[in-house]
Amino acid sequence: MLPNNALSSQPVISEFLTQWRDNPLIDFELGGIALQDSAAGLNQILWTCSYEDGFIKLSHDQHEQTVLNVENVTALSLGFDLSMRPVIAYLVDEHCYLWWYDTSVSKQIITDLGSGITFPQLSLDERRSVQSSNADVILTYIRNSKMYMRLQRERFQIEHEITRAKRLIQTGSMKNNRFGFAYYNWD
Repeated sequence: MLPNNALSSQPVISEFLTQWRDNPLIDFELGGIALQDSAAGLNQILWTCSYEDGFIKLSHDQHEQTVLNVENVTALSLGFDLSMRPVIAYLVDEHCYLWWYDTSVSKQIITDLGSGITFPQLSLDERRSVQSSNADVILTYIRNSKMYMRLQRERFQIEHEITRAKRLIQTGSMKNNRFGFAYYNWD
């Protein structure tokens, strides 16, 4: 949870829990031992989301599962909700889509977020079970040189402006138990 949907007044630097992201078609997120299984906690396994030959896949260790068939994906990002259901943001032809579990209809849906969005990033902001009432999947992205976020608890409907930014590199939980944003605002 980000108090007042705003960044800290002073940057607090720490390493991310997942490895550094360097390919727009591969993302990493910590999660449970299996999809839809959060019983052992959400810091158990490092999951990989990747795109190849028209398929978005989730994998860990030696296990791989195709979750979406989508042509022309140019970027993607992975998050998991508190029930270990995948949330995937992806770009196709400069258009952003979000695949997520909508509790109001009890199924995975695709939400069209429109064009002009770049560098989509997803992550669950709080993994500790004692803080689950404050937890949200956060979708962060750049549009018109500004960084925005949308929250799962708002069904990803409300766009919150965070700061000016040109490029979003990574978001997610950090080793200091804070949620971090790696971005820059220069040409």
